[in-house]
Amino acid sequence: MGRLKFHSRGTGGSVLLCLHGFLGEGSDWAEFADAFLVHAPEWQLALIDLPGHSEENLGWICPSADEFSQSLRDFVAAEGWGTAAIAGYSLGGRLGLQTALSFPEAFPVFIGVSTTAGIDDEAERARRVDSDSALASRLRSGGDFAGFLREWWHQPVFASPARLGDDLERFVTSRQRRDPVRMAACLETWSSGRMPSHWFTLPFYPGRTLMLSGEVDTKYTATAERMQAGFQNAEHMVVPGAGHQLLMEKPQEVARAMAAFLNQYK
Repeated sequence: MGRLKFHSRGTGGSVLLCLHGFLGEGSDWAEFADAFLVHAPEWQLALIDLPGHSEENLGWICPSADEFSQSLRDFVAAEGWGTAAIAGYSLGGRLGLQTALSFPEAFPVFIGVSTTAGIDDEAERARRVDSDSALASRLRSGGDFAGFLREWWHQPVFASPARLGDDLERFVTSRQRRDPVRMAACLETWSSGRMPSHWFTLPFYPGRTLMLSGEVDTKYTATAERMQAGFQNAEHMVVPGAGHQLLMEKPQEVARAMAAFLNQYK
């Protein structure tokens, strides 16, 4: 199993692991991190590059979700942190949730940003596997990767009045550094149709949870409400005027919300 690549921010004694979404990188959390540390300077953040997403060849293309969860547990232990809060956006939220549910003693706080507990309908799971496999085949074909990225950006789920006109080109420029073959492997391995559904295990998580969703992202706002109801101890905050891509659209607001949530329990 390969090693995790991460960027450290802050020097506090409490630790927050930050997991980005598909096609992203740890630095997607950078603007959030700067704002967060103003409100919560007693924390340090580990902005993690998901396997397969780093430009460096770390010998670890795309592990299973279980393997990745174990790697996060081992990472926290190796750094001598003992425990850590874990926050994840979209795909990172699904991976973070599985990790928190698997190792609640190490991850007593979970924060989900525009994410879900999975797909619990078997027919929908099968359809998602088929659609993700088709996208993976397209990525492996060696076609127009920039065109693929532009189409990805324009998916209805990402529509939001908070996105700026030049966000698209910044997105394409930064994401073109990804290896399409590795992205295909990640898309298939971490497909919502293949990863387990955690809807029925949420009540067993003993830790604290915060769910964040954008006001115009109605699908994931409904999902966050359902997740909040499933956990023992959870809060849900809707970010006004925002869509799905909260880290890009409203990093300051997300930082304030997370800091306020975590500072309740200092």
